[in-house]
Amino acid sequence: MESSKEPSYIIFIDTGGTFSDSIIVQDDGTYVSAKASTTPDNLMDCFFNCIEAGAEKMGKSLKEILSKTVLLGFGTTAGTNALITRVGGPKLGLITTRGFEDTTILMRGDGRAPGLSPVEAMHIVGTDKPEPLIPRKLIKGVTERVDSLGHAVIPLYEEEVKDAVKKLLKEKVEGIAVSLLWSFLNPVHEQRIKEIIEDLSPDMPISISSDISSLMREFQRYNSTIMNLFIAKPVQKLFSQVKGRLKEEGFTKPLQVMQAAGGVSRSEVVKPISTLHSGPVGGLLGVNYFKKLYGYKNGVGSDVGGTSFDISVVPEGGAEYLKQPKVGRFYMGNPMLEIISIGAGGGTIAYLDEITGALRVGPQSAGAVPGPVCYDQGGTQPTITDADVIMNRVDPDYFLGGKKKLNKKKAIAAIKEKIADPLNMSVEEASFAICNIVDNVMGDTLTSLIRERGLVSENFALFAFGGAGPVHCAGYSYGKHFQKVIVPATASTFSAFGASSADVLHRDEKTIIIVIPKLNYDLITHKFRITSLDELPQESIDRFNHTFKDMIDKASLEMEEEGFKKNEVNFNYIVEMRYGGQLDEVRFTSPCGEINSTEDWRSIIEAFENEYERLYTSGAMYPEGGVELVTVTLEATASLVKPRMVKHDHVGKDPSKARKSTRDVYFEGGFHSSHIYEMSRLNCGNLVEGPAIIEGTDTALVVPPTHRVMIDEYLNMQLETK
Repeated sequence: MESSKEPSYIIFIDTGGTFSDSIIVQDDGTYVSAKASTTPDNLMDCFFNCIEAGAEKMGKSLKEILSKTVLLGFGTTAGTNALITRVGGPKLGLITTRGFEDTTILMRGDGRAPGLSPVEAMHIVGTDKPEPLIPRKLIKGVTERVDSLGHAVIPLYEEEVKDAVKKLLKEKVEGIAVSLLWSFLNPVHEQRIKEIIEDLSPDMPISISSDISSLMREFQRYNSTIMNLFIAKPVQKLFSQVKGRLKEEGFTKPLQVMQAAGGVSRSEVVKPISTLHSGPVGGLLGVNYFKKLYGYKNGVGSDVGGTSFDISVVPEGGAEYLKQPKVGRFYMGNPMLEIISIGAGGGTIAYLDEITGALRVGPQSAGAVPGPVCYDQGGTQPTITDADVIMNRVDPDYFLGGKKKLNKKKAIAAIKEKIADPLNMSVEEASFAICNIVDNVMGDTLTSLIRERGLVSENFALFAFGGAGPVHCAGYSYGKHFQKVIVPATASTFSAFGASSADVLHRDEKTIIIVIPKLNYDLITHKFRITSLDELPQESIDRFNHTFKDMIDKASLEMEEEGFKKNEVNFNYIVEMRYGGQLDEVRFTSPCGEINSTEDWRSIIEAFENEYERLYTSGAMYPEGGVELVTVTLEATASLVKPRMVKHDHVGKDPSKARKSTRDVYFEGGFHSSHIYEMSRLNCGNLVEGPAIIEGTDTALVVPPTHRVMIDEYLNMQLETK
C-alpha cells in the first residue's frame, strides 16, 4: 500500500466506558492525544468529539485533519455493551441438529462461572447460570448428521428446516442463527439451511457457525454464532453512521476496525464478534511496539482504568491467545489475544468485611455513574480515587486538566465514616491503607501471571498506562524487580496509541482433525523419530495442504480488496496439536503451510515437541499415544503506516523549568513536601527525584520518596528505585 508523501496523519479512536480516547499521529512522528466523555447512547458523537478535541489541540478543524488522514481506525465497546446490558437486544431463533437443542441451555459444568469473581463463583446457592440469549422455545432441531470424518451420513431433512423456519417467522424473530454439530468439518448442511431461510425470508439476518467459528467444541461455537448475530445490529449500525458522517466530512478511505485477535480490518468485512474486548488489545499492541522500540525481549502491560486492572503479557515468542475466552457471562469459540482483568481501578470500592471487620478493596466498582464520591455524582462508597485525592496524589482542581473539579470534602467524609473511624485511624492513614492493599494485589497478580508461564519478572519491562496506572505503578511494581518500569507520555490514551500501530489482519482457522495413532519414537530421547512421509496417510496430507491453500486464496483476495498486492502480504501458519488421549492442544507456529516431504512433516512434529517440552517439560511428553493435529490457523498480515517515536536531544538533568508548585503529599509515614511538575514541559535527560508528582492533563505519575524518574529520549518516563 503506497503511503502519501504529503503531510499526513494516522488517527485512532478508542471508545471506552467513561472516556473515549483519540490519538493523532503526524507523519513526522509527533502526536497529539485527547479525551472526550463517552456518550453511550450515541457513540458516533464521541467518535467525532475525540477527533475534534485532538484537532483543536493542533489548531485545525475536523475537515482539515480528515483531509490529510491516511489511516482512520476505530475500537468500540458497542458490541460488548450490547452483550452485557442486553438492552434492545434482538429476538433470535436457533436451528441446530436434532437432539442438541439444549446445548446452550444446559451449558457446561462451569457455565455458571464466567463473569463471576472467584468469591462469587464459590457461592453456588447465591449464583446461577446466565439467562441464554435464545430461549428454549425458539430453538429448533432438524434431522441431519455429519460424522467425525466430515461425511454426511444422514442427509438434511429440508422439509423439517422449512417447518422450523416458518415457526420462527411466526414468532417474529429478528434473526436466525444456525449451528450444527459437526459443521466445522463439513458446512454443506448449514449452507443449505441458509439458502432455505433466504428463500422464505430474504431480509432475515442470518449467522451460521461455519462462517463465524469453524472450530470443534459445540457449546462455545453455538455461543459465538448466537453472540455474533445478537450484537450485529448495533455494531453495524454504528459503523454505518460513522462512515456516513465521514463521507459528509470528505473522508472516503476505508474505516479500519480493531479486532480482538490483534489487527485491524475494513469495517465492511470485520465480523461483529471480533470487536468484543478489542479495546484493551490496543494496549497489548502498544506494549509490543514499545518493547521492540526499547530492545526488550519481554514486556508486560498494566492498564489501570476506572473499573479494572488489565494485564497483557507479551513474552519473546509473542502474546498468547485465549482459545475459549469469556465475554460477559458466556464462553465463546473465537480466540482472542489474552488480556487478564481483575477488579482494581480508580472506581474500585473500599469497605469493611461484615464478619471480620477487616479492610477490603474490590472487586466491586462504583463505575462511571455514580462513580467515586469525589465525582460528586451521588456516589457514597469510598473508592481508590477518593483515597488518592485525600492523599493529594491527585489534584482535585486539575483533574482532566481542570475540566472536572473533584469534591475532596465529600471524599474525606466518606472514608472517615466508613473506614477511618471504625478502624481508629486517621483519614490519611486509611487512604494509604486502601491504596497499599490494591497496589499489593495488582503487583502480586502481575508477577504470578509471569511465573505461570515459567518466566521471571526480572526479565520483563513493565509498561504502566491507563488513567490511574501512573498514579499507582510505583506501588504495584515496588519490590517486584522488573527489568525496567516505563510510563508512556501517552499513558492515559495508550490503548489508542497501540491500536494505531496495528497491521491489517485477516485470520482464518479451522478444525481438521488428523489422527496419527502410531509413529516411531526414540526410547532414549522420548520423542518421535520421523523416517518416512509414508507414516502420514495421503488423505491427511491432502486435507492439511488443501485447507491451508483455500485459506491463502481467500486471504489473498481479501487483502487485494484492502489494497495490497500478494507480495505485500505475510502469511503465518499456526497449528494446534496434542498427544493421543489428551483433551487440550498445544498451539505453535508451523514451519510450513504445506507438507511435500518427510522433512516438512518432521519439522512440524519437532515444533510441536519443542513447544510441548517448553510448556510442560520433557517428562510429560507422551509419544506412545500417537499425535492428533486438530486445528490449523492462517494469519495474513499487511503493514500499514506506523507512528514513529521522535528522538529528542539530551537537555540535562535539571527539571526545574517544568516545576510549577509544591504541595504536601501523603506517603508511608506521613506527609512529604513534594515538587509538582508539568509533564509536557519535561525534557530528555531530566531527572525527577521523589517525593514528587508529574502531572499531565489526564493522569499523574506519583513518585514516592523511594523513587526517581528519568525522562528518556522519547519523552517517556522511566521509574526506578533509588
